[in-house]
Amino acid sequence: MDFDEIQVAEQSSNGENSVELIQSAEPIKEQPKKGEKSLLQSVLDNNLKHEDVSNQWLQLYVKNPNAALVEILQLVVEASGSHYEIPKSTTRPFVYRDILEASTEQFRSVSNYYPLIMKDTAQDFEHRVGDFVQCLLKLVHVTPLISDQVFLSEVTGFVMACSESNMRPIRHTSTMIGLKMMTALNDFPPVANKDAPLKRLWLRMFDCLFVARHLDVVTGIRLLCITELNLWMIKYPKGNLQSKNLRYFYEGLRDNFGIVRKFCLESLIDLTCCKLELREISLELAIEYRDLILLTCVERESELGESALNLLSNLYQYSSTILSNVDCRLLDQLMFAANRGLALAAAGLFKLRWLNPQRGASSSQIIHRLLDFFVRYVKHEHAAYLVDSLIDICELILDWEIMVDMLMKDQEESGLSPGETSTLIEILCRGVKQAITGEIPPGRYTKDLVRLPLPESQLRATQILAPILSQLLSKHLSSSHDLENLLELPQHFHLNYYRQEENIDQLDLLIRQIKAIMYKQDRSLVLRMGALTLVHLKGIPLVKSHLQELLNTAVFNYKMALRTWQQMYGTPSLSSPRASSRSSSPGHNHPRSRTRSLLGSLRLISALYRYFDLSNFHLTSSVLSSLKRVFKDYDQRPSRDRDDLPAEATTQYLEVCFYSLNWDLRSVKREDDNRSDLELEESCAALKKHLEDYLTVALDLVAKGNPMLDHDVSSQSFGTICDLYVVFADPLLQNPRSFVRSLRYEPAVKEFDLLETFVLNYLFAGRQPQDLVKESHFDELQQKRYILTGYCKLVAFNVIPSMRSCKVLQYYDKYHAAFGDIMRASMERAMDINPVNYGMTMLHTCLLPFERIMTDVKHDGVRAMSTMEFRQLLNLAHRLGEIFYMDLLKNRHSVNALHRAGILYVVESTYDDAQTAAPKNLPFLDVLKEFVPHLLNQDRVNVAKFLQRIEMPSLPSVNREEWQPLEDYRGALVTKN
Repeated sequence: MDFDEIQVAEQSSNGENSVELIQSAEPIKEQPKKGEKSLLQSVLDNNLKHEDVSNQWLQLYVKNPNAALVEILQLVVEASGSHYEIPKSTTRPFVYRDILEASTEQFRSVSNYYPLIMKDTAQDFEHRVGDFVQCLLKLVHVTPLISDQVFLSEVTGFVMACSESNMRPIRHTSTMIGLKMMTALNDFPPVANKDAPLKRLWLRMFDCLFVARHLDVVTGIRLLCITELNLWMIKYPKGNLQSKNLRYFYEGLRDNFGIVRKFCLESLIDLTCCKLELREISLELAIEYRDLILLTCVERESELGESALNLLSNLYQYSSTILSNVDCRLLDQLMFAANRGLALAAAGLFKLRWLNPQRGASSSQIIHRLLDFFVRYVKHEHAAYLVDSLIDICELILDWEIMVDMLMKDQEESGLSPGETSTLIEILCRGVKQAITGEIPPGRYTKDLVRLPLPESQLRATQILAPILSQLLSKHLSSSHDLENLLELPQHFHLNYYRQEENIDQLDLLIRQIKAIMYKQDRSLVLRMGALTLVHLKGIPLVKSHLQELLNTAVFNYKMALRTWQQMYGTPSLSSPRASSRSSSPGHNHPRSRTRSLLGSLRLISALYRYFDLSNFHLTSSVLSSLKRVFKDYDQRPSRDRDDLPAEATTQYLEVCFYSLNWDLRSVKREDDNRSDLELEESCAALKKHLEDYLTVALDLVAKGNPMLDHDVSSQSFGTICDLYVVFADPLLQNPRSFVRSLRYEPAVKEFDLLETFVLNYLFAGRQPQDLVKESHFDELQQKRYILTGYCKLVAFNVIPSMRSCKVLQYYDKYHAAFGDIMRASMERAMDINPVNYGMTMLHTCLLPFERIMTDVKHDGVRAMSTMEFRQLLNLAHRLGEIFYMDLLKNRHSVNALHRAGILYVVESTYDDAQTAAPKNLPFLDVLKEFVPHLLNQDRVNVAKFLQRIEMPSLPSVNREEWQPLEDYRGALVTKN
């Protein structure tokens, strides 16, 4: 068992008011005794067998029982970390209280750790000590010692006395030793006899060591109790498989620490699986504790929820009455959780209820059940999560033959509604993608980082779907959502299929269909998917001619539509006689028709330009001119004419210009370019001018927030600005050609100010963070994540100084659920770029809220520390510090810079004319204390010396509460890891 995560300064989780002596101990190996090894040192020696050590002790007991018993008592004291040595002259009857008091006085206050929770060694320490105790008892069992009423009486009596100590290390260690003794005693046949003395002793120890300690304030003690109880129930079922004992596990679900709750759940799962006699008892108790189990399922700690769901699934197999329909609906939603383990556990329960074949139900009938559930309770954007949750446990998700058969039938024959048909297509396509790529959906995380495709899945999907894909496209032309999914399928096919002569006609038909769809479709997502599929297929010779024709036609159509619209641009409004006359002309001359034509051609150009180089068509100047004109038109007119282009035109022109600039940059960077220096210089000059013009418009769109424009326009402008800042940044200076180096763009400070203002207003104003992550605000959350990602790119690629990001990072804790992953990624990159600057960034991130708090309380430090805002600041500091744990050695310069600068910040706030008043900003040391665990031990000494610049006056009039942050910070620094 691993106690690394268990902190010494835990608070009671059950309201217990036991007195805790906060003292500490050194690991026993740091202070070896002189002369011969102690019994504990022999036990911890990996070169000695416990059987030999036990035999030596037994020989001593035969010769000198008193001395042998003192050695056992000394082992308990020494294992606790105390440096007290029981005098060898001590004789029975032992006065346990005196030994405990003397042991308590011999703890050295140099460490917050004692052997049982020493990092990296606790598990081995517990194993070796526990193994020795059990080995010794097994050896004693076959000797007369077991019945002499002395050995067990003295040893267990001392252990039980120690287990009631107020000294945490002694109580923890003795409880561990006592529980291991109980486990060993279970092997003795007399324990099974109700009237045997050993049985009575075991029950007395159970009351003292388990019942009294299973609710101890120390998490490690509670975990020990529950661990050994599980072992007793599995290894010794005859005397322990009782309802009252099983109840301890259910009660353990109320524990404040996840490690205890998790072990309780895992124990219940194991016991209900392997012990038939426990199932009925467990079902009764599970019904009693159902609300508690359900609450555990939806807690923040996903691993606990996963275990709780697995327990419910086990019990549901034996009795479906354990869950109501309301309960099931709640648990079904967990299939869409971000944590994959939790989602899989929920899917396992869902499968038991919905997808198990019952009484000969066919596969198509079971699929109907799945579709019925999805249509009633799920949104389309969650289909990828549903597929990912079921793909490993439900074969139907990969039964593409049945799905295709259902889709190819008429609606009356298949029995599928339009909504169910779309759902089936979505599930089919998501299943194909995940099976072939091995990728899990974006936003879902898992401990297992391996992404492996399913064997033979690509060949099987190609053979099943490629022959009928054209028919499916034709059948679902009316649904853009279905087209988007179906058009993605060829991206996952085995391309050799289309290179075979017998399949060429299928490919030709498919490409012609894709072209026809792209000419007619007005949904950008469909057009992009079609273009991406063409990228995947363009290596096949047949596709190249079709592709060139599509590009030529798309550009020609755009130019014609633009010319036609320009001829109409600026004409009088439709209320004039001339406008009325024009409105009666054929439909293709109508202004609205011309507008639709221009927008349609723009969408297609945008989708194609995203993936294909159209720079040979020289569109940059034209589209940039159109963008400036459309923006000027919106910006200047108080109201829009019916002849004006809608706001979508601005978004399309923004996209086309952005892609054009990127392709033009790629063109001038191409080293095998045959252009002369003069031509290259002219191209670079034109590109630089185009970039500046584009940024001028985009920055205006972000700044003005024109009410005529959709909010998406300013968001899209923001995103493209950030990307262009990155593309045209410092790496261009590494190019060997001076003309290309001149393209580097250095944003002005006012531009950064504008972008930061937009981010702060758009992301952190308005909706509360707990509301933002709700499913009903999914689209808004994704849009805000897009904006934050754009800004964080500037930090991650060193476009802006990391110090500026503190304005955004101050919301890291408050908005962690919504944006934490994005912010953390940028922080990791920033720390790699410049560790010292990153440390200062962390400092200023904490200073922003700190100074607001101090201003609000008029610089009353004591009052500031009692506010909710200050507690939130401490939470922020704690979360910011988590990133340092990745590599303390690598990050030491960041942490040192943070501490030193923080101390200087406090020093600078010292009052010159006050002899006893604490520095104004002294409470900030409480914030710095959150970063102390990230200091290396040798750096703590240096920081503690640096802290000597601040000293509390030794005068009676000193307000100690005011100076408490200094004492707390110094105390944290001198405490070893």
